[in-house]
Amino acid sequence: MSSEIIFRDAASPADPDANLLLRYENTISTPINSVSWLGDGEAISDVYTIAATSGSAVNVTADDAKNEVVGTGISVTADDSTINYGVVPGVGIVFSSSLASGWTGKISIGALMATDGSTSDRFNVGVVESDDISTQRRIVAVNVGTEASAETAVYALPGHFLEDSAQGWIEYLQNHTDPSRHALAEDGEYVITYGDYVAGSPDTCDVYVNKDGGGAVKAVEDALMDGTLYQYGVSGYIDAQDKFKGLGFAFTDEPGDPSALTHTFHVREGYLYVELAPDVTGSPGTWQAPPLTLTESGETSGTVTASGLVNFWFRLNVPDTATPGDRKLFVLRARGLTV
Repeated sequence: MSSEIIFRDAASPADPDANLLLRYENTISTPINSVSWLGDGEAISDVYTIAATSGSAVNVTADDAKNEVVGTGISVTADDSTINYGVVPGVGIVFSSSLASGWTGKISIGALMATDGSTSDRFNVGVVESDDISTQRRIVAVNVGTEASAETAVYALPGHFLEDSAQGWIEYLQNHTDPSRHALAEDGEYVITYGDYVAGSPDTCDVYVNKDGGGAVKAVEDALMDGTLYQYGVSGYIDAQDKFKGLGFAFTDEPGDPSALTHTFHVREGYLYVELAPDVTGSPGTWQAPPLTLTESGETSGTVTASGLVNFWFRLNVPDTATPGDRKLFVLRARGLTV
């Protein structure tokens, strides 16, 4: 296994229940059997309550009133094995075959969740007014891999999300895999359309993108509908247009003909507000714009050994020029090289 950096609450670096990526707890009976992180770019940090209204439908609410991805009367398959997509975007959920009205569970993305389902804010900062700073949070980066990580750093990147209609068609939308391009995505609304569909093994189609109503432009020629990643520098992706600037996407495995479909995704500018600081004997050192190099005590700069950890601090610093509006999103990513 290679190096793998994950984020946990700094008070419990060895406890998996302190994971800040994804946690769940059942609060009334046992509606949820398991959850899985999809890594498809759809997840939004928040605390989600899932309440069954029958054995095949649930309502989803979120703590943050600005969250766009909640819903009522969502149909689910509850059979102890089927992974349900689109209930909480970015998360696969397996429901109990005994699911019944009134059964309730909670899913946490970015927050600290206790075993009773109660939560404390961490990366889900809530409302931060302009010319204000969010509560600072101490986070620990833990290398849960079996190899050391070199050149390790935490980056803040443009946040984005796909609308629910893309579920089942687009396998993931993510920041570019190259650090020289992973922060280039531009704030706006993007509408994806398709053409020249050809059935085959795999199916193919052309992909068009219309940003902020500027007109549809071909972004990918003959995209393979088989999970292939398309981003700047990949064959088939039209670099000169770069309509998925700073991002990459992939189709699910041969979902069919998308010619009559439109799929919308949004990029938000919240990453510009992120500030990070090294931990200095339990307090934040100098705050800075990301990236922040992570160095385990006693190691060379950027090195985190297997099972090693590094504390750092996180906050949002919102300028006085910020205006009220849609939810601001960001992606916080740790990168390193396996050694």
